[in-house]
Amino acid sequence: MLLAVAPGVFAQDDGRPTSSLKASIPQGELVGEWELSMASGNLSQFGTGTAPGINPTKVAQGSSFQIKVKLIDPNGKAKDVTGSSKLIYRPKGCMSVAANGVATILKTAPAPWTCNAGDAIPLTIIYADQSTGVGAVNMYLFSIK
Repeated sequence: MLLAVAPGVFAQDDGRPTSSLKASIPQGELVGEWELSMASGNLSQFGTGTAPGINPTKVAQGSSFQIKVKLIDPNGKAKDVTGSSKLIYRPKGCMSVAANGVATILKTAPAPWTCNAGDAIPLTIIYADQSTGVGAVNMYLFSIK
């Protein structure tokens, strides 16, 4: 049996996304996967000689806070999209996030997650605008105080 595959069928566009997201909470701006990927080889922009964001943002059990999100276009211009219906929040473990971007740190979570001091809480934020084709994603890491 012979299998014919057209050239390029398995090719993927691995170019950098043209838009990105930046998030902040009342404690300050969050450093996500996007910022870390942009810093590779140029850590001086963070004023440090070591990789930023290696330490997760610490949050207290039972606390709630607003996550503010900005969409950064290819020219670097920021647009506040906080509370947009085009945002999707994907928290894991001890965090829940309402559609308006208010996050709550839970005291308990379903297995296999635990909510003990030092436990990691990953959060992915996705912006998807099907009408314009603009999409962006960033991943953040929190930990329980």
